[in-house]
Order: sequence, then structure tokens, then C-alpha cells
Amino acid sequence: MKRLITFPILFFCMLASFAQHRDKADEDWWEKFRSEKVAFLSTFLELTPGEAQKFWPVYNQLEKERWEAQKLRKELEEKVLEAKESMPDHKIKQLTREFAGSLKKEADMLAVYNEKFLEILPPGKVLKLYKGENEFRMHMIKKFRDKRRNSE
Repeated sequence: MKRLITFPILFFCMLASFAQHRDKADEDWWEKFRSEKVAFLSTFLELTPGEAQKFWPVYNQLEKERWEAQKLRKELEEKVLEAKESMPDHKIKQLTREFAGSLKKEADMLAVYNEKFLEILPPGKVLKLYKGENEFRMHMIKKFRDKRRNSE
């Protein structure tokens, strides 16, 4: 009887320990990614010390808000994928409006931050920021693909 109780308790303790370790690994990866992005964009944008001092707090806030908006959109996308066409029309309308609203909210947020960036940086550097974000995304995809190829 003790084994029947001890094994599940031990199993859940090990599972909790693994989950905690995994969360730490994810956190470490995210910090490494974030550091690499900051270094990449700082170099790409050729920020002056004054520009950097004003730019990074605003950009970091954008990233935080963007992450939350994307998380919400992903949840809504999952609801859309799971939804049945046989649902009542009012529920379908509500879901489609929430989904479209999440996209609009994200676009509105980016428009607001664009204006904030234009107050901090010359217009050419704001344009370069958007190019730099795309360049960094392509850089990370290439890095990921290369890592996968080398491990095969």
C-alpha cells in the first residue's frame, strides 16, 4: 500500500522538478535571445548614447505589450480552430469580432509606438528599425536552421 502512495508522490515531485528546470531553461533562452536582439538592433541602428537611452525603454515596453497581444491572439486562434460552424450565430459573431479586434488592437498599438519612435529617432532610423527587426528574424531563422543541420 505504501508503494502505491509513494510512487505517485515521487513521480509528481520529479515532474515538478523537471517543469521547474524547464522553466529556467526557457527563461535562460529568452534572456539570451533578448540580449542578442538588443546587440543586433543597437549595431544595426547605429544609436547614439542619447538615442539609446530614450529608445530602449520605449522599445522594451512595446515588446512587452506586443508579447501580450500575440499571446491573446494565439488563444483566440485556438478558439477559432476549435469552433464548430454549428455553434449559434451570436457565438460565432462574438468569436470573429474578438479575433478581428485582437488584430486591430495590435495594429493600433504599433501605430502608437511608431509615433513614439518618431519622437525619439530620426525617421530614417525608425524605418531602419523595421528593417532591422526583419533582418534579426531572418538571422535567427538561419541560425536555427544551421543548428538543426549540424545536429543531424
